[in-house]
Amino acid sequence: MFFSRFAAAGLLCASTFAAAIEAGQPAPAVAGKRLDQPGATMADDAIRGQVVYVDFWASWCVPCRQSMPALDALYRRHGPAGFTVVGVNKDVSEGDAKRFMQRVPVAFPLVADEGDGLARAFGVKAMPSGYLIDRKGIVRHVHRGFTAETAAALETQIQSLLGENR
Repeated sequence: MFFSRFAAAGLLCASTFAAAIEAGQPAPAVAGKRLDQPGATMADDAIRGQVVYVDFWASWCVPCRQSMPALDALYRRHGPAGFTVVGVNKDVSEGDAKRFMQRVPVAFPLVADEGDGLARAFGVKAMPSGYLIDRKGIVRHVHRGFTAETAAALETQIQSLLGENR
């Protein structure tokens, strides 16, 4: 009897942890301290109504060296049409993130994930992880890892979402 109560309590507790966000679900709010603009913060309402790619990255993430320039190119190409990228940094040390940013500069906003709140809210499972969100705030595509094929798929997905009615 004790074991079954203990097991039931454990299952109940486990079910309260956030599951990974998948396509079709509302996106968690994205806000935080800006890494690319000292002293500034980014609020979720700054990106509301846009097609947004939320990218979780870190300086130690090898695929991030490929994804960041590719995402920057997408941001520059589609930004005027209502697309933005928000890079969410997972480094423990802000210095590590800033050194990476010097080697791999990007034009899109970068925020720190202090306390891992954003990673927990999205249920990040791999690095990098990206979430393509439509203008209504719904996650439409999830990308874990990054390859040339990911960049090509994103190009098509972004164009499709930008073409949808507002």
